[in-house]
Amino acid sequence: MAQPENRVVLVVEDDHSVRRPLVKFLELHHFTVVSAETVDEGLEAVEQHTLAAAIVDLRLKRGSGRDVVTQIPPAVPVIIFSGVPSESAELERTRPHTRLLEKPYSLVQLVATLEEMLGE
Repeated sequence: MAQPENRVVLVVEDDHSVRRPLVKFLELHHFTVVSAETVDEGLEAVEQHTLAAAIVDLRLKRGSGRDVVTQIPPAVPVIIFSGVPSESAELERTRPHTRLLEKPYSLVQLVATLEEMLGE
């Protein structure tokens, strides 16, 4: 199947030991990754890039990933990271194209979910 032109994925994760392997794995699967550690960096990336999808941790050291999720256009698929499923329940109910992936997660499962959400 042909790859879509826009494969830009925003990753908002403040834990370097989680973010770095995730970014590398996504790049191995031919995604262009824009990464952010903070809510402010995530919001800036939403404004500056045309995203195909986003992967957002809700619990960040400086703010809530929820603020980033709510600013992403509704048509853009979002995968929410959380160790507490109840944190994302409202977002999953009210925002189209939103799914929870509980921590700990599998990188293979994450990419499969992402590609499924992108309709590949």
